[in-house]
Amino acid sequence: MDDVERVIEEFLDGKPRAAALRELRQALELKLRRLEDDPSTPPEQLQELREQVRVLYEEELITQFVEDSIRVTLSADALQRQIGEY
Repeated sequence: MDDVERVIEEFLDGKPRAAALRELRQALELKLRRLEDDPSTPPEQLQELREQVRVLYEEELITQFVEDSIRVTLSADALQRQIGEY
């Protein structure tokens, strides 16, 4: 694990990374599609799964933004240091 990834892990403090959230969301979407095809599935269950997919998607986007922001910040700092050396 490089320094950037280590900083991201520390910042997230044990929370799942965007890629992990994406995998969870995709698995839940697959389950939702299967249940939508089953006429015996209660509408309440479908609504609950849709809400869980929505929440996971929002968490995924927020986490991806945080990860990208950390990468950009650390890259800008490294570039600034390199410029200062010349």
